[in-house]
Amino acid sequence: MIKQGRDRSGQDGFALMYMAAALTLFCLATGLAVDSGRAYVVKAQLSKAVDGAALAAARNLNTGNPRGEAAKIFRANFPVGFFGTTSSTDPIADPSFFSTTVIGATGVNVVNVTASAVLPTTFMRLGGFNQVTVTSSGEAQRRLVDLSLVLDVSGSIGAQWAQVRLAAQAFVNSFDQNQDRLSLLFYGDAARVVDAMPAGRGFDKAGMMAHIPVTLPGGSTAMVEGLYRGWDELRSVPVNSRSGLRVLVLFTDGASNSVPGDWEGTGFSRGLRTYDFPHILSETGGQTHDNPHITGLYTTDPAYPPAQTLFVDATIPLWSNTQTAQDYDNPPTTAIWPKYMVQQSLHTHHRSPGIPTSFPLQTNALTINGVPQSNPGPAGRGLRNFDAAANRYPAQVWNINNAARNLVEIIANAARDEVEAPSAKVRIYTIGMGALVTLPLGTRGETSASILKRLANDPDGGLNVDYNANQLQGAYYYAQTAADVAAAFQALQNQIVRLTK
Repeated sequence: MIKQGRDRSGQDGFALMYMAAALTLFCLATGLAVDSGRAYVVKAQLSKAVDGAALAAARNLNTGNPRGEAAKIFRANFPVGFFGTTSSTDPIADPSFFSTTVIGATGVNVVNVTASAVLPTTFMRLGGFNQVTVTSSGEAQRRLVDLSLVLDVSGSIGAQWAQVRLAAQAFVNSFDQNQDRLSLLFYGDAARVVDAMPAGRGFDKAGMMAHIPVTLPGGSTAMVEGLYRGWDELRSVPVNSRSGLRVLVLFTDGASNSVPGDWEGTGFSRGLRTYDFPHILSETGGQTHDNPHITGLYTTDPAYPPAQTLFVDATIPLWSNTQTAQDYDNPPTTAIWPKYMVQQSLHTHHRSPGIPTSFPLQTNALTINGVPQSNPGPAGRGLRNFDAAANRYPAQVWNINNAARNLVEIIANAARDEVEAPSAKVRIYTIGMGALVTLPLGTRGETSASILKRLANDPDGGLNVDYNANQLQGAYYYAQTAADVAAAFQALQNQIVRLTK
């Protein structure tokens, strides 16, 4: 008897079908894994490219071509055809690649870079997916800048002005004319606002660069009024629309030597100054003296009447900081000579609401190498020979020179200490050029460089014992010659760029 076997052909057919389906699913799963891995690599590189492009654009908002820089960085990190991609965003032609927006309330410029790339699939084609589109966005923020550039144009700069001018123009050119705000000021015998701080975004870059003159204006070193007017320009911007970074930059080749005040009782501010003293043998430019004249009275703004009254007292004897009051109390016989110091400074030229218009000539709230500014001894910078009957200090070389140096530090401290919520605080940077800023001059034999460090609140590597940690830190830059001024401005610009990120 022959047994009949079962017909398994149907079962075998089902098995083949199951196997085919399983293999298909396996291939799809494998393809998904492979293609997802490729897409991940593309996504990671695309993200790196847009992030780098956004950061580069933010750094170069000052140059006026941030999109061009973003496109260059994007293509350097994501070249055409990267990892088999068939197409990607054209950073030059695609309008969606680059955009910027300004958050007015915080003074921040936000850069957005968005790009996509098309990646052909391999195994996923079995499932009808022929390509994958990968998209990534990058964002970077740059704080907008409100900056007052205050330039010393005194006659002592002389032939060095040509290089100073070019360096200052290059500095101005490094800011974004569409979003940043800049003001330009000069100070010599007086202070002059050449380009006022705009209330809206942007500034006239070409005009400002052209306004830095070929010929040196000349004059003395009315640094007190120059610093005050620079601060006033920063304050002139409405509080709620100020930029996230507010900076005052002061350039000089000397030291503060003029005291603005109501010397004539007219309610109008004029400046009384002294020559720099004593004479330093190594100084051959004729800027230091053993018979320091007192000169004045200079209107504190040359564009504002009345015209200045000028006298020169040439009767001051050989300078020595050990001399008594009588050695300096030999005024010429003229009614315009101010016998006494004003009790406080006066600033009649300003346009920001609420700015203080007067300051004491000395204070014990600030220190010089740890000693109160008002200390009358050689360690301080106090005024001396108080006349109790007149309730005034005499207008002598000692007192005029000390007050001029005290005031510039007092006003810088007031500017850095300003609190007007939600406004950002002021940061001060100073640049000193040439030998004069390094010479020991005045009643204390102190350098202008040491004063400029205090104006900037520069910790000086821990050496500045007068550094105030409760205020914003600035920096002092020294340019040994006019040829070094461009490098000082560039170092300052680099610091500002770092702060805007």
